[in-house]
Amino acid sequence: AGHDLQEIRRNTESGSGSNAAIMNLCSSVMKTIVRLKKPVIAQVEGIATAAGCQLVASCDLAYASNNAKFATPGVNIGLFCSTPAVALGRCIHRKHAMSMLLTGDMISAKEAERIGLVNAVIDTADET
Repeated sequence: AGHDLQEIRRNTESGSGSNAAIMNLCSSVMKTIVRLKKPVIAQVEGIATAAGCQLVASCDLAYASNNAKFATPGVNIGLFCSTPAVALGRCIHRKHAMSMLLTGDMISAKEAERIGLVNAVIDTADET
């Protein structure tokens, strides 16, 4: 889950106003999650990047399969993931958030659990 960064870059280069619409929709979804009166639980089974990380950080509880990965890779194409930065900064320690935001490196589910992005990692090999 997350934005298609190549699409974002193409929209930026072409001067298209599409990025504003994408960001506004994403913002609306995240605000809805935060304002809900019932707990929202994230389940991550693949890769959660940019807005996907923001979604996980915005939820009340988050669980990940052992093969899940997380990143805020905007920096890799010259963008700063400022919108996910807010949710990450509220969910995990500032140093961990800045590491993710400034390097764009992918982290494992176990690392996400260690830094507090997810509550627990579920070993999918145990499921039958």
